Amino acid sequence: MPEEEFIINVFCLIDDLFQKLFPTPLRTRGYEPKLSDSEVITIEIVQQFPATIRLG
Repeated sequence: MPEEEFIINVFCLIDDLFQKLFPTPLRTRGYEPKLSDSEVITIEIVQQFPATIRLG
């Protein structure tokens, strides 16, 4: 699986799960974040996978 496809798949899974667990936004004050919570979690999870696993 190409790395981009892997990242997109992980993001979709996390985003769907995150929306089910937290239907209302966790943050309601302050500046609008540059990344969504799902994007931050995706980055953290994907960087834990070694490149050999991600690229097959």
